[in-house]
Amino acid sequence: MPPASDVDVYGRMVRRVAWLVLAIGLAGAIAAGIVRGIAFGAAFLLGAVLSGASLWRWKKMADALGGPSSRRSVVGWVMQLFLVIAAAFVIIVYLRVAAVAVFLGLLVSAAAIIVAILFELIWNMISG
Repeated sequence: MPPASDVDVYGRMVRRVAWLVLAIGLAGAIAAGIVRGIAFGAAFLLGAVLSGASLWRWKKMADALGGPSSRRSVVGWVMQLFLVIAAAFVIIVYLRVAAVAVFLGLLVSAAAIIVAILFELIWNMISG
């Protein structure tokens, strides 16, 4: 079997992480809902959705850095970041969701990346 190119490995990892974010987010929301109540589970799911959206933004930024130059300004990126922070503030303060649950949901992307890396390492060790 010929060695995979960097583009193949990158594409495979991005797809795997996206599916893992979805799976871990849903499983965590269900588990949190069972253990701590529906509101806690919904807050966890909200954090997981924000985490997935943030990961998607970072992926777009990485793709833009590696691709042809674009006409996007730094001001647009800062405004989007400000809107995400403002949305998180409104969600936590005005909707009165559990900040701990949202924070735990925000860790979903990190967990998905770690699981994907471990899967890749183990798969490469097994397949030689």
